[in-house]
Amino acid sequence: MTRPISEITAGLEPSRKGAPLRPGSRLHIIGVGGTAALAAALHAQALGVRVSGYDQALSEDSARLLSDAAIPVGSAESPEVLRFCERLSPESTVAISKAITSTQPQHPEVLLARRAGAQTISVQQVIADAAATRGGLLIGVGGTHGKTTSTGWVLDALNHSGIKMSAFVGGPLAGDLGTPAGSPVHIGSDAGFIVEADEYGGNFDAYHVDRALILNVDWDHPDIFADRLAAVDTFARWSAYPAANGAAFINTGDQGGAELAARLVRDGCHNVYTFTLLVGTGPTQADVSAQLISRGGGGYSISVDRVSDRAALVAPALGDLLNRELPIGLLGAHNASNGLGVAFLAASVKGTADGIASSLATFGGVGRRMEVRYDRNSITVLDDYGHHPTAIDATIATVRQRYPGRTLLLAIEPLTYHRTSALLEGLAKSCSRADRVAVAEIFAVRDLDTTSVSAATLAERIVALGTPATAPGTVLDTAAALLPAIEPHTVVLVMGGGRSTELARALAQGLSVAP
Repeated sequence: MTRPISEITAGLEPSRKGAPLRPGSRLHIIGVGGTAALAAALHAQALGVRVSGYDQALSEDSARLLSDAAIPVGSAESPEVLRFCERLSPESTVAISKAITSTQPQHPEVLLARRAGAQTISVQQVIADAAATRGGLLIGVGGTHGKTTSTGWVLDALNHSGIKMSAFVGGPLAGDLGTPAGSPVHIGSDAGFIVEADEYGGNFDAYHVDRALILNVDWDHPDIFADRLAAVDTFARWSAYPAANGAAFINTGDQGGAELAARLVRDGCHNVYTFTLLVGTGPTQADVSAQLISRGGGGYSISVDRVSDRAALVAPALGDLLNRELPIGLLGAHNASNGLGVAFLAASVKGTADGIASSLATFGGVGRRMEVRYDRNSITVLDDYGHHPTAIDATIATVRQRYPGRTLLLAIEPLTYHRTSALLEGLAKSCSRADRVAVAEIFAVRDLDTTSVSAATLAERIVALGTPATAPGTVLDTAAALLPAIEPHTVVLVMGGGRSTELARALAQGLSVAP
């Protein structure tokens, strides 16, 4: 059963176009440990806003980033920040994660903000306001799958082209891309802002982008989308502005993407540009197409074989990439497809052919996307954020190619009870493609009902498909149960969007000290 957006965003002001932040103004963020909320805090702090936060369960990494930025954070165990919050005034702003408004509209901090008369907005609105403060183009990267990696990739491609925009990416950025390293934020010296545009609950509504890249449209978030067509409707509403006034780059090799592009063109949007990745020869009506070339071991190159005249006008550097074999540094055919979209978008904002080609070949990805946590003694532990059947399928296929002949042990933490219940059969089928599966407790967020399904239920479905599966308990219980049973020549693929990274970390630590 789906929920209306008004219920999920209870108490928040409607999304609006970004407006510049005022240096010295007061911002308090409730649920500050979430990725978007953390990015909002760091961007606002960098622009001179006085920021504080609240969170009941900060991860170690989020706590470190907030502490290093001198952003005070309270929890249920540190009521001094609650008292500090009481000094909010009608001139203050409180940003609230929708994980809280959707399940706890009477949260104590939310009530304090209302009593103070403070403005209450989403954390995405803060990011949109930070982008407006920076000025220049606003670039959005959306899609059901791959948007975090691709947002970081666009940032990297533009950096390689000498263009230093700021960005919000929905995962940890390594090296010189993160400001600081490990954060979901990049503070650039040039005007312009790149943002990961998430479709859940109107999250991307505050992003009135000039350029949009849409990688795919699949059925996810069953609490708000009844089916894929409902998701297409939402993407169409969001992307109509750039499709009419700027540019929208859409992957028509994806069924949902093809439906979206057709809808926008039918609605009179003239700035829709399409791309597709081809396997073998054949006609295509896409503006940009490329051939997929296997390099073995899950690695691929692409060769751009078509750039329409209208695509050459909007993205000139693509002409210089025509008929060049472009190695893709990230593994998997899905990343090759996303890389083509990244090249198209980057070229439309003055990315250079050499800069784009260099980024395609060398970009190392974003944290928790097939991130290697341990790799010794013919045992490998990978940490991946994927939790949807489509993402699980693509990741398992890539792991099989990268590590042929190795036993594949999947340790998965399902994300949300409502998603697990709605997609149960698809999740079971995808998970059963591993050799063994351990299902950790479901990570609850935005869940009103936690009784509809369980980790044990999913494990039973996987066993029924012929793959051994267990449900050991929490992520740490799961790590403890798996450690004694990990044998040489095994790849442990840890997947999940919640605390599963703690499972991967525990496995890596346990294997490191094993005799």
